[in-house]
Parts: sequence; C-alpha cells; structure tokens
Amino acid sequence: MGRSERMSADDERDDELAGAEATTGSQGHAGAAGLVDLLDMVWPETGLETSARVTVRPRDGLTEDDLVQLRLDFLTLDLTPMEFIQLAAFLRLCVDGLLDQHPALQRAVVRAFDIRD
Repeated sequence: MGRSERMSADDERDDELAGAEATTGSQGHAGAAGLVDLLDMVWPETGLETSARVTVRPRDGLTEDDLVQLRLDFLTLDLTPMEFIQLAAFLRLCVDGLLDQHPALQRAVVRAFDIRD
C-alpha cells in the first residue's frame, strides 16, 4: 500500500469516527473533527512522516476524556493526555538507554533536535 493510499485510508477512518460520534452522541474520545494540529513534520533523513493533533479545548481545559492523536507514517495512536505523557517519558528513557549502549548515536540525536555542535 502506497503512502497516499495509507493517508486516504486514515482520512476515511477519521471521517467514519467523526460521523459515528456525531450520530451516537458518544461521550468517549473526541472525534477527529474536533482536533487541532500541534505539529506536523517529515524527517528529511528518513522520510518519516509524523504529526500530533489534540482535541480542541480552551487553555488548560484538556481532560482524560480528550484525545491526543499521534501519526507515524501508517500508524495512528489515539491516546488520552496522560497516556501521551507516559509514552513520551518512556520514549525519552528508551533514547537514554540506547545512547548508554551506543554512544555514537549521539550525533543523530543532536541532528534530530537541530542542536549545533
């Protein structure tokens, strides 16, 4: 499946989720229609497409019933805000562990954060 096919399949899924919530009045995770982009990036070194979206809420109004959606190429994760924070902490610890085992990867970390040597 090509990248554009994956994206259109994801978009169809978003439309279905938004439609299902609108018709059922579900109080669960917010539908895709109520999300705002936080960040959208394509990493030039690998072509990895990443994006993050979050439920639209006033400042400090996010609750555990809201949604943080992460997309990594063809994978989409729908998480609560707490799950998102826990995943971010886990990934940070994994990077630290990877660098303990393979310190030569530090340059890749520096490039990823665009930190000048």
